[in-house]
Amino acid sequence: MDIRIFVEGVADIKFLKDYISEKYKVTLEKEAIIETKGWTNIFSAKEDGEKVKNKMNHNTDNDGVNLIIFDADQNYEQRLKEIESWKKETGLVFEIFLWPNNSDSGDLETVLENIINPKNTPIFDCWNNYETCLTSKSIVGRDNPLTIPTKKTKIHGYLEALLGESKSQKEKIKERNRNYKDTKHWDLNSDYLDNLKLFLDKYFT
Repeated sequence: MDIRIFVEGVADIKFLKDYISEKYKVTLEKEAIIETKGWTNIFSAKEDGEKVKNKMNHNTDNDGVNLIIFDADQNYEQRLKEIESWKKETGLVFEIFLWPNNSDSGDLETVLENIINPKNTPIFDCWNNYETCLTSKSIVGRDNPLTIPTKKTKIHGYLEALLGESKSQKEKIKERNRNYKDTKHWDLNSDYLDNLKLFLDKYFT
């Protein structure tokens, strides 16, 4: 059975490759996981959107399985409704999982925040204090509140605090190079990933 997984970006690709390799001893080939470069691109009538539809239809015609794994972002119910409406309109065949856990709002970074090695929790304690400090400060001549760094920046900072200062160590922080199997940093056995495993079990067990 050919499985095609459609994701938003490089971070999703690397995480899913590592997770599926760790849990199911399956190595995802390049063609098995497709980057859409953002969930809105699936609706596009331009090249990116048509490419997604063509790949899904081709895989369905060959008795394959299509999986969409996207961020729920600020509203899980709304994102699910939008994708299911597109599914109905196009007649495409696929199953959906929305980060972080297929029930709540959030994204891949929400997952990553919740599966760090518990020993490293003090790093996020410091980060949360930093965010609290930013919200309490004002800058003379600035009308708007200070901007809180994104969750992507938070995850980047987490790894930067743990890894060395050499160029090779800095490379390991980048989304495409992260090692989610490294138990010093991540816990792929976390209960927070139970819903993801339940979803993937149907296709990789």
